[in-house]
Amino acid sequence: MLLLSIILDFNVKWTPLIRWSPFPILFSCIKMRISSQQLLNLPYRVLLSLVNSTLNFIYPPYCIICNSQLAENERIICNNCWSHAPHVLQSFDAFNEIKTKLKDEIYFSTVISAWEFSPIIQTAIHLLKYQSYKVLANRIGFVMAEKLNNQSLLMDKTILIPVPLHKTRTRERGYNQSTLICQIIAAETGLNYSDKIIKRIRYTQSQTKLNAIERAKNVENAFKVIFPEQVRSKLVILVDDVITTGSTMNACAKELIKNGASDVFLLSAVKA
Repeated sequence: MLLLSIILDFNVKWTPLIRWSPFPILFSCIKMRISSQQLLNLPYRVLLSLVNSTLNFIYPPYCIICNSQLAENERIICNNCWSHAPHVLQSFDAFNEIKTKLKDEIYFSTVISAWEFSPIIQTAIHLLKYQSYKVLANRIGFVMAEKLNNQSLLMDKTILIPVPLHKTRTRERGYNQSTLICQIIAAETGLNYSDKIIKRIRYTQSQTKLNAIERAKNVENAFKVIFPEQVRSKLVILVDDVITTGSTMNACAKELIKNGASDVFLLSAVKA
């Protein structure tokens, strides 16, 4: 409020500068000399727009990758940087690549990934997972939804399920990034989704420094299907941010198949 009070009490001689800025709401407030109390009574969306416009005027947003100024419709990462993140080719056989990495029996039939591993997409995933840049889930989920367009899916026989985090990790992070992505995919495709069906019942160490055998052992018996009736005779599309060896998603798929799912697809943002 202090920042807004200072702006609203600006001398009239500064209003020509504001007049030519792209913030008509802010200019109108200054011109009409709206008080702080009147400002608080503005509708929430108007107030939010005013605050965002003010902050963008004083601190223009820049791309966190290339440091170029972001356009009005860009968030965190500019469109140019997104365009340089290499996508997985449609002709690429991700299923066989993951199959050769896994040492155990597989419980899925299809693997779909949006991007190849690259510094740009690595940064995007890191910001989403660990820095609370939740808005990045919008772009990531939208592209992943496009990848599903080539699949012949029966709406009433298909359900999206994010790979669950353990409750301890969810509490530490405050959210499950795969759930955020899954919500966007569901909104774009019209498919049903649920983050309540399967639960991670055992806390597991990070998979980052483990080999394929250690990864499989690490997630063994770590998941449990809570509502088997919701997956029975359905195609389940498991959603996660990154797939490396496929151990985590395969462990989830095993439980889903065991509880009556007809098939499981693995859908990830990144193929590492």
